[in-house]
Amino acid sequence: MRKSLSFVLLLVFSVPASAAASLDLGQKLAYVRVHSLDEAIKPLAGTEALVLDLRRVVPTPEAMTAFSTALSARSAAARLFVLVSPDTPAAVGAALKGNLLTLGIKGSHPEPQVVVAQSSEDDQRAYDALASGTTLAELISGKIEKERFDEASLVHEFKNGVAGPLSSTTTSPTGNESPARLTDRVLQRAVHLHRALLALKR
Repeated sequence: MRKSLSFVLLLVFSVPASAAASLDLGQKLAYVRVHSLDEAIKPLAGTEALVLDLRRVVPTPEAMTAFSTALSARSAAARLFVLVSPDTPAAVGAALKGNLLTLGIKGSHPEPQVVVAQSSEDDQRAYDALASGTTLAELISGKIEKERFDEASLVHEFKNGVAGPLSSTTTSPTGNESPARLTDRVLQRAVHLHRALLALKR
């Protein structure tokens, strides 16, 4: 009996998780960070708004097929924000089609529909901070400066499917974030847009 129990426990702890954990961003918006593309399949089947972080994802041919299928099957009513970066594989970027909005810094793959003004170094630091113990609330609560494009304009672009790159001036003129205050500007932008869309809908 003990041998059987030990075997079961070994199986449980040796099998990798098939899907990434979903974190709550508030106002019916979930955040999922995936490192392996197959982890994105289950979250995409959900019906609530989702921020899918693909900034450091690693694809496989099998996962690419399933991922494309899951994107196509996702409900048009379920808003999807996809975070990309210069490290997002080109093959993954090419699959990002349909009812979604891509956000990232300059040089990301694919070219984001919403380009956020943050340096690649600070984007990497902000991304790593979550795994180091910084909470989501801390990462998205940085000060938002007056933006070059107001939210109403962005909502209009989103609803009408116009994909021209938009620039966010939510950082200092140099694009660098002060080491004393680490903010994930790309994630923050997705949350800000979601809340603006909800406000206009009300």
